[in-house]
Amino acid sequence: MTVPRFYEEHVMQHTVLIQDPDALIRIDLAQTVLDLWPDASVILCKDAQQIAQTVAGGVRPGVLILRQSLRGLRGANLADWAAASGARVILTGVDDGEAPSIASLGWSTLDMPFSAAHLRRVLQPGCNDR
Repeated sequence: MTVPRFYEEHVMQHTVLIQDPDALIRIDLAQTVLDLWPDASVILCKDAQQIAQTVAGGVRPGVLILRQSLRGLRGANLADWAAASGARVILTGVDDGEAPSIASLGWSTLDMPFSAAHLRRVLQPGCNDR
């Protein structure tokens, strides 16, 4: 897990939390994010427990890229937090039939396998720097 370059109590638009159990995928996702937002602070987590520890420490990411299903987020007690966080949420581990529920939350999905170009297209609407 990396340490954010800056810390604020509110949602940090340029802070992206990436969770995936595979270290190489986490690194690849982080590189794609940094290609779009070179000044971003990227936090890497391997599982839901690390996500919970990170947000318990006061970090409020502006973007969450999670290899979780909606069911998995609910099971880890993170779905309500993610919905209330104000962050853009992108799920990459969606279960069949979850897409309507995820869309109703205003979240995005990426079906595995996906390319860096797919991720950039999903992230692009949020690329406006402050």
